[in-house]
Amino acid sequence: MSSKYPRSVRCCLPLWALTLEAALILLFFFFTYYDASLEDQKGLVASYQVCQDLTVMAVLGLGFFTSNLRRNSWSSVAFNLVLLALGVQWAILLDVFLSQFSPEKVVIKLLSIRLATRSTMSMLISMNAVLGKVNLVQLVVMELVELTAGTMRIVINSIFKVDYRMNMMHIHVFAAYFGLTVAWCLPKPLPKGTEDKYQAATSPSLFAMLGTLFLWMFWPSFNSALLIDPIERKNAVFNTYYALAVSAVTAISVSSLAHPRGKINMTYMHNAALAGGVAVSASCHEIHSPWIAMVLGLVAGLISIGGAKCLPFPHLAVGF
Repeated sequence: MSSKYPRSVRCCLPLWALTLEAALILLFFFFTYYDASLEDQKGLVASYQVCQDLTVMAVLGLGFFTSNLRRNSWSSVAFNLVLLALGVQWAILLDVFLSQFSPEKVVIKLLSIRLATRSTMSMLISMNAVLGKVNLVQLVVMELVELTAGTMRIVINSIFKVDYRMNMMHIHVFAAYFGLTVAWCLPKPLPKGTEDKYQAATSPSLFAMLGTLFLWMFWPSFNSALLIDPIERKNAVFNTYYALAVSAVTAISVSSLAHPRGKINMTYMHNAALAGGVAVSASCHEIHSPWIAMVLGLVAGLISIGGAKCLPFPHLAVGF
């Protein structure tokens, strides 16, 4: 579908994107460099695998997860890719300027890209609250502000000696409240003729479910990305998988039970199938018994389906 914005507004995106990219290139040129030392090959391969999993979650998982809007089903995938590409670059520079506090050039490692990808995923989650109500230029501005605020939050946590593992849960809470705050600041009611932009579409629900499957498969890597200790990473992977498995079974069973004809409701599946991974994100490294993670996944799935069924706003329950 062609854009309904005037030509003056449509020209803002390429000019704004190219100007921003040129500025990022200059900042990388003056303030960063690669590590020339030899790293452990096994550690590099393992770190790249986690980075690859996070990228798949961000590009395919979150990209298709937001493809269930009537007028933004395909453009949301493109928006997701553009915001991820710009966000990772900006997040790396924020880590250089705000977290490392070095007056000289700062080395960039694979860990920097991994952390930047995870930080950018916070903005991709927040985007769901305003998708269909803002244009891509506004989303880029929102991304720059949110990533800066998120990096400042991490700096404040380090100043007050907050356990870095708590950042695994903060990403969900921060993303949710930031997105809701931006949505609350938007003018109400929406301009006439734009209400259908955020209404659900029926045909792209298959692709939205495909995004859910990608997120479900790689969520253990997401929960273990910040952990350093091997035992903690093992516990995080195991517990996340058990919680996701139970929440997926709960989503299928309860959604079928709640439907008058016993059909599986895909709206409930989008939310509840991933609820277990979110529920154990802050404590997945500390759980030493699988049944605890399974109970958390069961409870999270029930709460997610109950919330989606009882929400008075139908468009907020469709995969958001």
